[in-house]
Amino acid sequence: MTGGSRLRVYSGRNRPDLTPIYRLFERLTDTKVEVEMIYHLDVEQRLIDERADPGADVLVTNSQVAVEAVRDRGIFEPYEAEVARAYDAWLRAPDFSWLSFTAWPRTAMINRRLLPDSADWPRRLEDLADPRFRGKVSMATTNEETTVSQWSSIRAARGDVYAWALADRLIANGLRTYESNKATREALVRDRNEVALVNSSNYHVFLMEGNPVGEAWLDQEDGGLGTQVEAHVVALVRGARHPDAGRAFIDFLLGPETQTLLARMFGETPVNPRAVTGTVRPLSAVRRTPVPLAKITELRDTTRAHLAKKGFAPPARD
Repeated sequence: MTGGSRLRVYSGRNRPDLTPIYRLFERLTDTKVEVEMIYHLDVEQRLIDERADPGADVLVTNSQVAVEAVRDRGIFEPYEAEVARAYDAWLRAPDFSWLSFTAWPRTAMINRRLLPDSADWPRRLEDLADPRFRGKVSMATTNEETTVSQWSSIRAARGDVYAWALADRLIANGLRTYESNKATREALVRDRNEVALVNSSNYHVFLMEGNPVGEAWLDQEDGGLGTQVEAHVVALVRGARHPDAGRAFIDFLLGPETQTLLARMFGETPVNPRAVTGTVRPLSAVRRTPVPLAKITELRDTTRAHLAKKGFAPPARD
């Protein structure tokens, strides 16, 4: 317990809303939690700008690559949480400056009204360049770090020639892009798309809303490309006013009860092996594209720039 204490969170994760998790932590620990929502592409810079006088104790956001890219700026205080000691290397910073708290495997969400027979579903990312899927495949723009990370992982695994040729084939086959993963999933039924490249949690959320969708896992065969897996992350801010509350919250977030709730409520993939995953595929059963996170981070900016040239740039923000 951290009775009577406070915790201030900067959240680059704005959906799904973690309010039930914050409230549960408050009521179990008598800790007042204050959350400021910040656009996910701006939140790391906010911490850099406030480095001399941090306004937050903890950062919660939606990309490993985004936080790893600024780790050397000295804005995070390493915390070797007990659960994280057993993580695979790609689930945490090398110095434990940030820790994944749920994983985001990339999958293909299927419109079952248009593809009712699972035998017709794609099995590999390359399948989506086939004429039978012409104009029926969608994914988010570079507004989503998961899009950038997916292409960076393909570049790292198979090389630029393969990655960019595949992107060109998908574009030539009528690939549709939408501003966000949320917009991509919502357009699947509305725009009569057949396949949406999204995060697995998008599929679970959309299904639980009553939409006729299925989930196809791509490139999972032996020797296959595998799928990119990003993650939601949490980090203790260096110079935090309430570091003990910050560490207590991180432990709570990584605990099996909270991990089970995140799987149940949002279809997110637990990183704690003691969590009950339910209908969510366990992380141990996902064939991840086998490339180091450091390499994906290194390729981030050039991948974003190249995708933007190919038409993946998001609409300008007001």
